[in-house]
Parts: sequence; structure tokens; C-alpha cells
Amino acid sequence: MIFNSILVSSLLATGLALYIPQEHTTSNECNCNGYHVRRNDSQKHLYICGDERLGPTDLPENLPLSSYVASYDRFGGLTPNDFLEKWWDNTTRPDGKREVGWKYPSKNGFAFDDDERLIRANVNLAKGTLVDRFGNVTGRFLAPATSPFSQRALHPENLNTGKNKEFPSNYHLYNVTESFTVQAGPIRPWFGQPGYGVQFFLGEGITVEDYLKKGNLKELDASALIRQTKKCALSGGDANPDSEEL
Repeated sequence: MIFNSILVSSLLATGLALYIPQEHTTSNECNCNGYHVRRNDSQKHLYICGDERLGPTDLPENLPLSSYVASYDRFGGLTPNDFLEKWWDNTTRPDGKREVGWKYPSKNGFAFDDDERLIRANVNLAKGTLVDRFGNVTGRFLAPATSPFSQRALHPENLNTGKNKEFPSNYHLYNVTESFTVQAGPIRPWFGQPGYGVQFFLGEGITVEDYLKKGNLKELDASALIRQTKKCALSGGDANPDSEEL
């Protein structure tokens, strides 16, 4: 447990997990053949193969989101059909209303050490810390702001823009206004992604919305990240004055 705490602390000290480069693969993204793909040509301009589970046809091109997906290999080298076969459970739930859906990792997605012990520790998120998530306020996970998407080990549907077009890719940025405790640790590789970024688990039955209502979190305009990096671009060079913000 002490080792886990030290490891988690070292990850948090950097703010982000180490960047793991990947070869960007696009050759399989247009292969819509297969039983598991729900092809819908009327939505191909929105989603790969017209299947919203496969994520948006076009990845984000504007800062800051474009930097998060710079090395993202959407299907981890698989075809869309093989990806869905591996990661989507199409069996019906006991209530008979819908499918089981995405096959999420056990133990809230925390990585294991060499002895198969979970690597996680309680951490206080300090006032002024920037955190974010791809998803609605009903979720229970946050991450250090600007973590690469591949390190979050999320499925591609998380990049879809929801009904509220104000938030492209359903991306939300938050400032910690009052300190609170979370479980922090490295993310287990999943959904064909390398993972090992840092995640903050709020707890069973606790959501982002709860902390927004209590005043521990305040939502920010994602362009705040751009304003903070005008003199030093996210890529490490000078900021491009022609780059579009969200």
C-alpha cells in the first residue's frame, strides 16, 4: 500500500502520465463489413460506418481537443467489426430493455501491480487543480486536464458530441474550488488503448454533478487551456495564432 501511494503520488506530481506514442492507424476505419457493425449510410457523415458506437467520423481538429487525439488509434489495430466483437456485449439486460453494451474493466479500471494488487490511493484534489472528463456530469471519473485520450483508455463513443453542441466531443473542464478526496491511480489498458494515464474515481454512488452542486467543482470554458498556453503551445513550441479554439 505504501508503494502504491508513492507510485500514485509520483504520477500526480507530473500532472500527467508519461506519453505513450502510437502509430496512427486509419486503414481499417472505413471497412464497415461485418455482423457486429450497424451500418447506417445516412449517418456516415457523423459516425464511422454510421454507427455511433464507433465514434465521430472526424476527430477533433481544434485546440485543445486536437492535441488529446494526436496519436489516437481508434480501434487499436482492429477493424470496426472486430473491435465491436471484442468490446461490445450485445446480450440483453435482465430487464429486457436494452443491451449490456460496452465491456468495462473490473475494479473501476485501476491498473494492477506485478503482484495483482490494485494501484490506487486516496488523494486530496487541491483547490485550483484543473480536471476534466469526456462524458456527462452523471459520471464518476475525472482526469488531470489535458491527458491524452489514448491514456484514458475510453471507447470511441466517448468522443461523440452530445445534444448540447456547446461541448464538442462531450468534453468538460473543471476547476477544483474546494478540496475533496478521490481515489487516484493509473488506468488499466482497455478498449485497445495503452492507458496508464491517471484517473480520479469519485466513489461509489458519487458523481461529478454532486460536486458541482456542493461547490467543490466549477465548470470552465475549455478555451481557458488555450489562454494559459499562448506563450508555449501544447506541442512544446510557440502557439500557432491561427489555430482555432473550441
